[in-house]
Amino acid sequence: MSRIATPRRLAAAAATAAALAAIPATATAWNSGGSSWGGYDGGASVTAFAQPLKIPSVLQPSRTDATTDYYNVSIQAGTANIIPGKTTPIWGYNGQFPGPTIVATKGRPVSVHMTNNLGEAMSTHLHGGHTPSIYDGLPNDLVAFGASKDYNYPSTESARTMWYHDHAVDVTARHVWNGLAGFYLIKDPQEAALNLPSGNYDVPLMLMNRAFSSDGSMPYQDGSGDVMLVNGVPLPYFKVEARKYRFRILNASNDDFYNLSLSNSQAMIQVANEGGLLPSPVSRTAVSLTPAERADVVIDFSKVAVGTSIKLSSGSGWRSGGDVMRFDVVARTSTDTSTVPSTLRGPMTPLNISGAPTRTFTLDRGYGSDGRWQINGHGYNTSIYDAQPKLGGTEVWTFQNNTGDDHPLHVHDVNFQVLSVNGSAPKGADASWKETVNVPSRGTVKVAARFDDHTGTYVFHCHRLEHEDNMMMTQFKVIP
Repeated sequence: MSRIATPRRLAAAAATAAALAAIPATATAWNSGGSSWGGYDGGASVTAFAQPLKIPSVLQPSRTDATTDYYNVSIQAGTANIIPGKTTPIWGYNGQFPGPTIVATKGRPVSVHMTNNLGEAMSTHLHGGHTPSIYDGLPNDLVAFGASKDYNYPSTESARTMWYHDHAVDVTARHVWNGLAGFYLIKDPQEAALNLPSGNYDVPLMLMNRAFSSDGSMPYQDGSGDVMLVNGVPLPYFKVEARKYRFRILNASNDDFYNLSLSNSQAMIQVANEGGLLPSPVSRTAVSLTPAERADVVIDFSKVAVGTSIKLSSGSGWRSGGDVMRFDVVARTSTDTSTVPSTLRGPMTPLNISGAPTRTFTLDRGYGSDGRWQINGHGYNTSIYDAQPKLGGTEVWTFQNNTGDDHPLHVHDVNFQVLSVNGSAPKGADASWKETVNVPSRGTVKVAARFDDHTGTYVFHCHRLEHEDNMMMTQFKVIP
């Protein structure tokens, strides 16, 4: 439940004022009517592969009982050592960038007591969670400065890589840019029985593109960065043993698309996406990720000579090219008993769409002074519901993109099956459960979803965060 800010809590604003002022709070041009590039001199100097990869800490429960794990998290200002010799003011969960990782077990609920110790209203969304509407982190379900909210997550999802991030209306992009993002991992016995690489060989990689000034500050740049961060470290190196590793790769950039490959042209074996385990492994020499998409891949470094380094890079493209990180292969120090079985989740059973309601959603942009992004001809409006699916029902949704930009659409609360992209059946990892799908420029994507867990209000939106804020987002309501 939310708590009202008391005079004592409000008085604490003075304690964070200096840290808040150090982070430029420039809104996008749509929100402010002005430039969002102020305060940036582009003078930060970064040497590739000079710093080791850091692994986000795993948050420990504040308490547990017979059914539930409880966590306390503070949204607060902090600092990070990102640019060598500089201190970067950030906003972070528990003051960390990225935030601490929460590890949950399927079937065991999690309750996160989230306290807002920053000077702006916040809303925390568990991205990929099948969560009651009241705990989904809707854009207008805001937690005021000094107040708290308990986010209760049922943990009904199968094993998968998820993340939590801010979702406050109109300012999500800036809040995430400032550091409000962290991993949330679900484990289950089915996945554990597969004997995939685990423990120290199961490594989360959060990709974020950011911009830094010469003083080390990270002023918001409308999602446009020129320094690749992995787990908050610019272009890191990571010492790996000559064995198999599982990497949980998350594209947490505001507006960047990645096409990842290894410099030795070795294949990565994808075992999961944002919808959980794939039916079977998919061998890929290139892994494409739009904002918010995830890919869990296994890389077998036993195929690489000890003492060799290989780079993970992104193909050329708009704000997406260049190196990401480097793997330095060292001698094996343990026996590798992990496996990648030929069957992971088993064949995906297609949803029965015979007689299912069909809906079409158009993605457009306004004209003239109101050049905002739109869904079905309007921006985000809490009085408009563009769909009201019935609980337990299946629907077929078509996303028609009438713009010259790609739009990765994320649907809250449910997973869906992609039926077609520009009329063609999906391939590889996309032929599995999804919750974010890229709708290509001037293209069409058709999906099927079953609304089988919760009633209430949810949203779907473009996950290019500046598009979401400006206003490519709309509501749907699951009704009894």
